[in-house]
Amino acid sequence: MPRKFFHSLPVLVLSFILFALPAAAAKRALFDNFHAQTAGNADWIIDTEQPIPVPTQSAITASTPDNYWLGAISTYGINLVKLGYTVATNTSALTYQNTSNPYDLSNYDVLIVDEPNSSFSAAEATAILNFVRDGGGLVAISDHSGSDRNSDGVDSPIAWNALDPTHLLGVHFGISTDANNNIVETSSNLNITFGDSIIAGAYGTVGSFAFHNGTTMTLYPAANPSVRGEVWMTGTAKGSTTNAMVASSVYGSGR
Repeated sequence: MPRKFFHSLPVLVLSFILFALPAAAAKRALFDNFHAQTAGNADWIIDTEQPIPVPTQSAITASTPDNYWLGAISTYGINLVKLGYTVATNTSALTYQNTSNPYDLSNYDVLIVDEPNSSFSAAEATAILNFVRDGGGLVAISDHSGSDRNSDGVDSPIAWNALDPTHLLGVHFGISTDANNNIVETSSNLNITFGDSIIAGAYGTVGSFAFHNGTTMTLYPAANPSVRGEVWMTGTAKGSTTNAMVASSVYGSGR
């Protein structure tokens, strides 16, 4: 069964918690664009047309090109549609169980937040954690320490740590006072376990994972016993609670 999953994206590479996606058709994914995802030189959106990308996703086929939409992570959205998802972009404060908001998290199976560059409000943090606790999926993507593109004093590692200060999700993203908070590395130091849908799943087995400037994570199994490393920096012992480039966990019924 898929789990939450933390890791880093290539290009402006991010370190991230990725709570793995549900693996079934007719799923709904919500990409966030309310936390300065396009500040400075960032472009962490699936399309410039929001909340619903244009052209229509109903026309996407297996041969649709990655640049069908206009966003630096358009590939992410397009490939989810090819897997049976319907996708949209959030452009306001995140809510959960707010029936007046058509983009409320209760209407979605997974929330994807790519490099938040401003803080989540207390209400948003509660909404996100309760959404995951009740069975939702979360893809939590972070950049390296010092990636504050709108000069508000908050970068994505700080934003994610503030959302979950007691490590309910089992991780801490490296900030300026932590080691390996801005690394460039391709690692094949993988935790390949039978049945692991993240590293060795239905769509193939990962051979290596690249950071092009990303922060590592410290794992907190005492706070969340389900947390596990998926990829570590080269030379780090498998099973270590430090230097994780990718990690996963379960929180409540969520991934």
